[in-house]
Amino acid sequence: MLRIAALALLTPAAAQAATLCSATETVLFSCPTGARIASICASKDLSTLQYRFGKPGHVELATPANGTKATTTAGTLMYSGGGGAWMRFTNGPFHYTVFTAIGKWGPNESPATASGVAVDKDDAPVANLPCTVPEQSQLGPDLFDAAHIASDPNPDGFEIPEAFLPSN
Repeated sequence: MLRIAALALLTPAAAQAATLCSATETVLFSCPTGARIASICASKDLSTLQYRFGKPGHVELATPANGTKATTTAGTLMYSGGGGAWMRFTNGPFHYTVFTAIGKWGPNESPATASGVAVDKDDAPVANLPCTVPEQSQLGPDLFDAAHIASDPNPDGFEIPEAFLPSN
């Protein structure tokens, strides 16, 4: 019985550890997507931020390399009974859109969440990487304002790919 209680106490800490951000950074978003983790890490003052993808101890992708926000845009999603937020990082022809949302996508239009990373190359889908456990997220208009992240100039913004939504 004591062993089960000890495991229960470790579970939140283990969930918090699922990030590629350092202890001196602020975690804006992080979630496991299977064997890898997707994270958005920022300086404490939000002056720099970076999208990272990989495994603990081995970051496979970090963009933008210098942490500037010039290639980063953000937006919000509005749904009846829900909503969400997203940030897009552009690296050459690739776009990495990290998002979290809630909507009436569950059985009988019950609330359900969707979160992860949608990867596009030249505006064509390349990969959809859903979070495999609930994400850590601070994404939203308050963060976007505080960090001075530009709104996406595309009037269509971001639409969650069907692959992230539960099938009914």
